[in-house]
Amino acid sequence: MNIEIELKEESGVISAEVVVGSKSGLHARPAAMVVALAGTLEPPVTLRKPDGQAVNARSIVKVLYQNFCHGDVVVVESTGDGAEDSVREMAELVARELDHEDADETDD
Repeated sequence: MNIEIELKEESGVISAEVVVGSKSGLHARPAAMVVALAGTLEPPVTLRKPDGQAVNARSIVKVLYQNFCHGDVVVVESTGDGAEDSVREMAELVARELDHEDADETDD
């Protein structure tokens, strides 16, 4: 699934706004997937609501505390060499429906 991500740059900060795609928001399993990806990204990324405080995406507690719900706009930000790639990868993940990825699907 290709998701169009528009990157912005302001004062050395690379950012993208993306809508949470998971129906359950970034809770439990989707949040764990976000944190797992964040742990592999260099430079690191932060997540925030448009009017909120940025939190380190490598912290499950901080990501869960933000209460990102389905349809919420999330701002993904990073700085430094490779920030564009880090922001794009995270934004693409946040925008996807993560609730059923890698899970056994059953049709009942």
